[in-house]
Amino acid sequence: MEKMKKWIVGLASVLVLSACGSSGDNTVTMYTHNDEEEMQSFASAVEEETGVNIDVLRMSSEEAWSRIDSEYPDVNADMMWGMLHSFALVAEEEDMLEPYESDTWDDVPDEFKDPDGQWYGWSYWFNAVAINEDLLDELGLDRPESWEDLLDPQYEGEIVLPDPGTSGTAFLFVSTLMQEMGEDEAWDYLDELDNNVGQYSQSGSAPAQMTSQGEYAIGITWDQAIFDRMEEGYPIDIMIPEEGVGFDLDVAWIFQDADNQEAAEEVIDFIGTDEGMELAAEYRSMVTKPDVEGTIDFEPNLIDYDAVWAAENRERIMNEWQEKFD
Repeated sequence: MEKMKKWIVGLASVLVLSACGSSGDNTVTMYTHNDEEEMQSFASAVEEETGVNIDVLRMSSEEAWSRIDSEYPDVNADMMWGMLHSFALVAEEEDMLEPYESDTWDDVPDEFKDPDGQWYGWSYWFNAVAINEDLLDELGLDRPESWEDLLDPQYEGEIVLPDPGTSGTAFLFVSTLMQEMGEDEAWDYLDELDNNVGQYSQSGSAPAQMTSQGEYAIGITWDQAIFDRMEEGYPIDIMIPEEGVGFDLDVAWIFQDADNQEAAEEVIDFIGTDEGMELAAEYRSMVTKPDVEGTIDFEPNLIDYDAVWAAENRERIMNEWQEKFD
């Protein structure tokens, strides 16, 4: 069967957010992959609490990393708030990060932060599958319960999946399969899944939106993107595949030789406070500060995901993905 793919045309929009629209020594320029709504809330809270102004440039994870990699050593941002842990490990290896030891993070477990203060993990999230139950019923499709189920020919053209070339959510999905199945079997799986994919989206949240609007019956995405649409009343549900899902630590860091390092340090301090973590918990399933509960009240089926392996093998995996599917 000839493979047919529908790709979202054009570049993903790059959204500039500003807490106050001003500039100066007390303004921090920030890159992020976080969603617009939560970053508006985070930036406003930082300004109110610390007086630091935030200018945010929002991109997908892969776009942000490409930008950082091309700009380094003169990165046009002071810090990152919201990025994959695996990218933090690469940035650390390449000496892109400025160490800063923040006292507000003392009670956050060591596994969620760099011992030298080069990066701080503030929340973590996981892959999940969005299911439009109304569309499944309308099309007479069974509800999938596993990654394996998604290979069933009945779902041909009804799955939307982010493109790992632009989406950290998609790379988490791909690297999870490789850690669960082994690389050869994972590539075979992705090749077979491609027969059912109706579109590869540019962002990791797009499949949740497209599924909620009835464009596709199934979307491979991340947890909070689904929960947000469920809260908005869309006819979608979350499915955690029975094989388990990968998860990733979302991190913040300061770039080496940042123009406004002191102001960036104040932002790092704020993120680690009870107030900062409680605000993050309004938008994220899980945060890293003990005793601060996120948005979910169940234990997701998470695999023992190896972020170090993902960081070390990302470039090779991405090159092979592009050869196979671009």
